[in-house]
Amino acid sequence: MIIFPLNRLLNCVYYSSFLICFCIFSPLTVEAKEIRIKSPHSSSWPQAAGPHGSWSTQTDAEIPTSFNVAEDKNILWRKALDESGQSGIAVWKDRLFLTIMEPFDSDKPDPYKTGTIQALCINANNGDVIWQYEIKAANPSGYMYGFSDSTSPTPITDGEHVWFTNAGGKLVCLNWNGELVWERTWRLATEVLKPEKPFPFNKQHEPFMVNDVLVNMEAYDNVDGKRELGWHYLYGLDKMTGEVKWISEDAVTHYNTPGYSLDALGKPTALIGRGGYHDVPEGPKGYSMIDLADGKRVWQTELSGENDTALYNSNFTKDFAVWFSETESEITVLNSQNGEILKTIDLRTKVDLRTYDQALGRRVLRPDFDLSQTPNPNVFPAWYTNIIVGDHLYFMCSKDDTKQPLMKRWMKLSPQFSFARVDLKTDKVEYLEVPAHYNDRGEYLWKEELKTTALNSRGIDTISDPRSKRDGWYWCFNGNPILVNDILFFTTMIGNCYTFRTGTDRFDDSAFIDVNSLGVRSESWSLNTPSFANGKLYHRTAKELICIGNN
Repeated sequence: MIIFPLNRLLNCVYYSSFLICFCIFSPLTVEAKEIRIKSPHSSSWPQAAGPHGSWSTQTDAEIPTSFNVAEDKNILWRKALDESGQSGIAVWKDRLFLTIMEPFDSDKPDPYKTGTIQALCINANNGDVIWQYEIKAANPSGYMYGFSDSTSPTPITDGEHVWFTNAGGKLVCLNWNGELVWERTWRLATEVLKPEKPFPFNKQHEPFMVNDVLVNMEAYDNVDGKRELGWHYLYGLDKMTGEVKWISEDAVTHYNTPGYSLDALGKPTALIGRGGYHDVPEGPKGYSMIDLADGKRVWQTELSGENDTALYNSNFTKDFAVWFSETESEITVLNSQNGEILKTIDLRTKVDLRTYDQALGRRVLRPDFDLSQTPNPNVFPAWYTNIIVGDHLYFMCSKDDTKQPLMKRWMKLSPQFSFARVDLKTDKVEYLEVPAHYNDRGEYLWKEELKTTALNSRGIDTISDPRSKRDGWYWCFNGNPILVNDILFFTTMIGNCYTFRTGTDRFDDSAFIDVNSLGVRSESWSLNTPSFANGKLYHRTAKELICIGNN
């Protein structure tokens, strides 16, 4: 349902008429291929995947690669947040946009859930709140849930308007002053398909905008034979009215984070995945490439591994797309132009393994090592930690939880506390162990599982699910990685932000830069994706918003 104020409608009619006259009589022409979001150079991160949809940006500014909030190292300012939240941070010049949950109230009948979030506009220079707007949706989520919440979708801005999403079923368009232009509501798949046994609240889709089309994921709610009732599809919406322009031909599972590109296929396209837990209905399992002009299928490839899921970022380049197997310790590489399966890459055999030796006090290399012959023979790429940089795929490796073995098929995992780099052309696989945190003397702490206390800024523990108090190395949905020039940023639930160089010949000590703390050890819960603009890195925890820069 769309609510569109009358005064906004009249304005749209007026400006539409003006634009028609302009297009008829103006001698200027605009090339159809130019569809990038209007964006000031290096001073914006307008949506989750950055200014160009690639989770990356280029800058001439110095990049803060080492920082520590607890020690005030390279921290420009910090702003306490009224409540926790998980959205990324949209940036436009001197404004930041993000969402938080409704402040926790222990007197409510069910205080650990809410369907209300707050949209915030923040001064990028000092963290002051410029305005806020309340967004209520029908479906509540838990606070600080380790698998997303109502605030998970990142806002979108074009420098004149801002679009905020409450994952419980509402999307609003606000003007630059925080006033409502229109709003759209929809029913979640739980309401449509099985209200008696709801799906868990896991929504990993990030809305995005290409030209004047805002792309959202919604459950189809019509019994008309055109789509499957209750299945999720991409909805292409007119950004100024919220009206539906198209619905994708193929379905997408709500666990999946679609990736998109403006030019990898010579036109704007999105890669969407199907497959997941809790009996998600969408099929066939695998990938589809969708034309963002009309929602039509470019290609579809079925990938039917027994335990494969689409719980990853659907990154792709002009050459490659990658499908992950959670149990087979392998990835499938596809031709992104036509969906053809090119090959599978074994993530275990003949790998270069670099692990930290406690006795030697340094990393040691085991070349052409066979992980399949070890007591922990399985490799599980951590959910949503994948990104393709050039010809290399990077991801974080999940470790098993030996104290709480809830999922048997995820036991005996290796390598521990490690990141991976896979050459998609040569098939070379490299693993690099990283520190788990810092000890009390400020030295790297290796090979030690930690827990997070998960408190908000008022010192209240709002978590009702114990799985949300892990360190991010096992069974959670960490924030997406981003790339700034050749620097990769990965963030874990415990509030560590790892930095790597991507231009190195080997994935070794020369690639690893630092593990950066977003606060006091075990007290800085975060499922956030950082943003980079204005020469600064903007990040957040459950407690605060943080501006990071070299000082």
